[in-house]
Amino acid sequence: MRTLLVVGSYLLQPLLWLAILRMWLTSRARIKRERHDFSSAVYSDHFELRHMLTQGLVLGVGLSVVNLLVGLSLPLFWIVIYEALLTVSLVVLPTTVLPVTLIVVSTLLANYGGALWSDRPSLGATGLNWHAVPAASFLWLLVIVFLALGHWVAHYGGRFAAPRIYAKQRGKRIAGYPWRELLIIPMVTLVPGDWFTSQWSFWPVLTLHGQSFAILILPLLLGVRFTVFRQAPQVVYRNLARKMLWLAAAAVVLMAWTFWRPQDLPVAMVALLVCYGGCLWQAKRYDEHQPFWYSQVDDGVRVLAIRPGTPANKLDLAPGDIILECNHQAVNSETTFYEALLINPTYCHLRVRNMAGELKVTETAIYSGAPHEIGIVLFRDQEG
Repeated sequence: MRTLLVVGSYLLQPLLWLAILRMWLTSRARIKRERHDFSSAVYSDHFELRHMLTQGLVLGVGLSVVNLLVGLSLPLFWIVIYEALLTVSLVVLPTTVLPVTLIVVSTLLANYGGALWSDRPSLGATGLNWHAVPAASFLWLLVIVFLALGHWVAHYGGRFAAPRIYAKQRGKRIAGYPWRELLIIPMVTLVPGDWFTSQWSFWPVLTLHGQSFAILILPLLLGVRFTVFRQAPQVVYRNLARKMLWLAAAAVVLMAWTFWRPQDLPVAMVALLVCYGGCLWQAKRYDEHQPFWYSQVDDGVRVLAIRPGTPANKLDLAPGDIILECNHQAVNSETTFYEALLINPTYCHLRVRNMAGELKVTETAIYSGAPHEIGIVLFRDQEG
């Protein structure tokens, strides 16, 4: 019964429903934009919201088990600041928030705010005292955030490559692949003190080494805002995931350091934040310096995406490929491509040049009399 109480208190948090609403609005805007740019959505379902609910729950269960084994505890003072900043971020900066920034800023505010209350020992029992938990707990929180980010980015980054048309580059339209997903992870944590039990005597409590801890489910944010213009998206995110693992290793080293010098916690947190921002900046700069563009071409038509569940899934195509011929007819626009498809309304034969400049031939059966349902997303012909 007490477990249901903790779970229910998490589900009743306005913050959770605000994140769900924010993600639904984000996916709705994407679908609307795709219908405008390509006549129909590349991914017609709200996959961002689905990922937030399913992946957030899976990661939450895993991190909760690890945290309970490790005995992670966070002061109530810190949790209040973190959830307040998270709420503001979801409302004001829904797609630009950085999860590491929230944790570091919350820690700095709690650190310096907690110093103002250090002369009030009565607060220690309530969990509001900053010194109620070891400094290494906050670095451990960054360790699991980097590990969770690395896992999520490696497995889902670029898998749903939904293109977006941007401004012209040298007279031609270009496409980019934005990633605007976020996860709210229900992570079980321990809160030292008796504030919860003083308010609700039935709240579940765990006793460790003679100290009482309330059990609370913390909504932990993970989010990535990145746009790929010149590389294969999955390659970019796999490289970024490896950097997250290195950051997790660095956080472990600093965590061990703070056991010896807890006063160095603010410096360690800021250093990790700078390194995290540096990894994102480096990935962006590397993308900017690549010679390739997802742009329109004169000799063929650029493949921007493949709609799931369509005949194009059986073709050996990838975003960035250029279709040179369709059914042995040269093509240079969306219109000429579909006209060539009509030559053989039940079969598609393509001659393609990939991103590396290599030529290949691929073919598949298509829906009879419905060439527009082949599932290859191209630049639409401009009117006028």
